Amino acid sequence: MNYSKPILLIIGAIFISSIFFLPGCNQKQEVIKIGVVGTMTGMNSDLSVSGRRGVELAVEEFNDAGGLGGRKIELVVKDDKYDAAIALQVDKEFIEEKIPVVIGHYTSGMMVDSFEYLKKKDILFLSPTMSADSLLGIDDNFIRYIGTTFEQTSIIADTASKNNHKRFAVIYNLENTGFNDAFFTNFKKLLEEDHGEVILKKIYPSIDDINYSSLSKELEVAKADAVLLIAGAADNAQITQQLWKNGNKAQIYAPLWSNTVDLMIKGGAAIEGMLIVGAIDTNGDAPDFVRLKQKFFDKYGENITFSAVFSYEATTSLFKAMKMGPDLKPSTLKNNIISIGDYQGLNGNFQIDKFGDNIRKYMIFRIYNGQQRRVD
Repeated sequence: MNYSKPILLIIGAIFISSIFFLPGCNQKQEVIKIGVVGTMTGMNSDLSVSGRRGVELAVEEFNDAGGLGGRKIELVVKDDKYDAAIALQVDKEFIEEKIPVVIGHYTSGMMVDSFEYLKKKDILFLSPTMSADSLLGIDDNFIRYIGTTFEQTSIIADTASKNNHKRFAVIYNLENTGFNDAFFTNFKKLLEEDHGEVILKKIYPSIDDINYSSLSKELEVAKADAVLLIAGAADNAQITQQLWKNGNKAQIYAPLWSNTVDLMIKGGAAIEGMLIVGAIDTNGDAPDFVRLKQKFFDKYGENITFSAVFSYEATTSLFKAMKMGPDLKPSTLKNNIISIGDYQGLNGNFQIDKFGDNIRKYMIFRIYNGQQRRVD
């Protein structure tokens, strides 16, 4: 009996079927969605927008290199509008959409109050810039790529001690809870240990509530030799300008939160001489950093920031964890990121400890002729 014809028909059918099921051929492979959340609009958006751009560059490079076995990354970007209630709302949207990993938030106040709720959910948050001490040393679904608030206050206190600045006025607003209050408490403790004191503490609900004439007089009467502004770039620039116009001569100190392009643009001559915490040295000559800095400028028309660098590093660490497998569950990705431990950063190495907390060094810069010069 001749079986050749039926056998050929069967082989042909198998071949045709295989064409339709081969990944990367006619069947479009499913994308991998990851979230990005931060303050994408409004006057406090500079930190998050710059961070999102760092994520975009990392994703672009990963996708151009073939993605994860041919699967490309797709970003789902949401705006928390610098409002804690809206922040929780969009986080719930990520959970409902079954997006396993979210890069963000970018300010502590957008997450600390909802943390107890979020840590019970099957989702992993990677924050490039949240430094709230209240999230330190907890085995949870949160990994950060920035050091703690205490580490920032330590380098400011050390610098103040070297400069013999003992009498501080501290100004901060009621927003960004979890950061501002912890920053003040830590700094006050360190200052007092060095025989200094906070002689004036001014808390403002919003930037529009500040009476600058009255504030300048209070600083003069108190004889403060330094002012610590715990604020974002926009608030920092406005407060510093108004104090400068009113003849304030006290040395201004500022946290990393203020260290964005907006400060340099909006601050003008008033911020000359300001001492500010830095996390990257923009003059660094490491090849990968120089490459990313140029790519960032070419694409976005502005200088790279620490937020963009940390966001890029957070995203690339996630891609390393994805490649390790065996799946893309939040718990698996978390364990993979932590298991790597030591990371070669673009502008200095860092570690992720067993709790997902970051260990890296801060720096101090002085603003001089519109540029930052490292002084620590």
